[in-house]
Order: sequence, then structure tokens, then C-alpha cells
Amino acid sequence: MPEFDVPGLGKARMALTELARSPRASRGQEQMKTQLVESLYTEIRAARMAGHSWKKNMESIRKGGVAVRFSPIFLRKSFAEIDKRYEKETGVKALPAETRSRKKKAPSDGARDSDI
Repeated sequence: MPEFDVPGLGKARMALTELARSPRASRGQEQMKTQLVESLYTEIRAARMAGHSWKKNMESIRKGGVAVRFSPIFLRKSFAEIDKRYEKETGVKALPAETRSRKKKAPSDGARDSDI
């Protein structure tokens, strides 16, 4: 059936094309987010080596004008995957996935407040 026989077919095609340009907010943008992290890999790695947190990196990317929303957890996980792949390709050691170490409680000497 030729396109000119169905009224509104052209508008429907344009609307679907526009819809396809902006993926759904949830899982639809995961590939776009991963590509974003991959394109900013060098800068993110440098910021991590300088001691900045994943949250600070995410906020800097967002302040730079990137409209794609993602969490620091997504940034950390996708960066770790890319970093491991980079390590295999180049031999440059990957950064540890988590650099913050949790502080342990100081060992008590056995005396409790109720014992005193």
C-alpha cells in the first residue's frame, strides 16, 4: 500500500522517529551511559587517582552539561569494567574498584562501662 493512501502515516513515522531518538529513562539509556563513561575514561581515571570520590566525579560530569542521569554506583561499576578491559589491552594496572577502606573498631580492653 503506498504511503499517500493512508492519512497521517507520515506524522506517525515522524513521531516514532522522534521517540527513537531519546531512549526510555530506565534501562534504555544504559548503553548511552556506558559510552559516556568510556569516552570520559581518561578524565575519570585521573580524577580517581587524585583522590576524588565517585559522587564528586558524577557531579562534575553533570555540571559539565551532560543531561544523562546516572548514579555514582553505575559510574563505579561501568568504570571498573572498562578499566579491566583497558588493563588487558595495555598492561597498565587497573585502579582498585573501591579505594576507601572501612575503619575497624578499636579493640576494647575487656572493661565495660557497667563493670566500672
